[in-house]
Amino acid sequence: MAYHVYISNAASAFFSYFIMDESSGRLQPQVDIQLPAEPGAVAVSPDQSHMFVALRSAKYLASYRIDAASGQLAQVSTSGQEEGPPYLYVDKTGRFLLSSYYGGGTVSVHGINDDYSLSSEPLQTLETDGHAHSIQTDRANKFAFVPHTNPANAIYQFRFEERTGVLSPNDPPKVEPETPEGPRHFAFHPHKDLLYSINENGSTVSAHRFDAQNGTLESFQVISTLPGGRPVEGNTTAELDITPDGKFLYGSNRGHDSLALFSIAEDGTLEAQGHFPTEKTPRFFAIDPSGRFLYSVGQDSGGLQSYAIDSSTGALEPLEQHEVGDSPLWITFVKKQ
Repeated sequence: MAYHVYISNAASAFFSYFIMDESSGRLQPQVDIQLPAEPGAVAVSPDQSHMFVALRSAKYLASYRIDAASGQLAQVSTSGQEEGPPYLYVDKTGRFLLSSYYGGGTVSVHGINDDYSLSSEPLQTLETDGHAHSIQTDRANKFAFVPHTNPANAIYQFRFEERTGVLSPNDPPKVEPETPEGPRHFAFHPHKDLLYSINENGSTVSAHRFDAQNGTLESFQVISTLPGGRPVEGNTTAELDITPDGKFLYGSNRGHDSLALFSIAEDGTLEAQGHFPTEKTPRFFAIDPSGRFLYSVGQDSGGLQSYAIDSSTGALEPLEQHEVGDSPLWITFVKKQ
């Protein structure tokens, strides 16, 4: 099996494009896919037939049809925005595109039509607070969460109506860390009612129990992403990801320029297991769909580093490096036909 791999470059008007061999994790460089403006966040429809891209420099969203054989993209529609969102997410029905807005402190919902075009205007826009950084729904598609870095320092909690796409504040409408951690991105455990947030300002990861009936979070652990828990001047965190088997969690350190590894205990508690050097300023990384390989891009290096994941320990073994575009920030996998 093979995958199309797209690297979104925030300072280059193209996707760096590779073909991934799932058996080896190796990437075969392909011709860059040109875009009308510099891209940011990317989301893919559940059936992997279409891609949604935040063209942040041009301040609009675009939908593209994906040719599953060639990997090439054909534009379907665009939708203008006052600000480029740092995060996009397609709900589980594939009918709505959710987005968060860092500068405006809002979240929006666009409709996805039967032809995968986007509604010309958002169906809904809600004000939250400054530095809204990401948005996702839970596995049941009933609730949505929106982390905000400092000074807001909160995760907003919403109910999500999947028939209409409507978001409404939950009760309580947000949860706040006891200290100024600055939640940025998050991931649900693949099998348990747990949510983990990586905290940009605190260089930490927070573990939360997720009440699947009420859609609320309760923090039960905050753990440093840095060696020995010692501060590193100028370090901020960016991304986290969990292996599909739910055994290991990784978080990226920008400044220390490393990937932190944690094991996940049966009760969801994290235990630090080590650090692995990566590209300079690892703003984004992703585990491949098989859970056997990890790919990390460096915002300040314009490089990509791949690793093999040891399934028993979670340790990362470097595989290869590739040059990509300027200021890479997103990695997307699409199954190749």
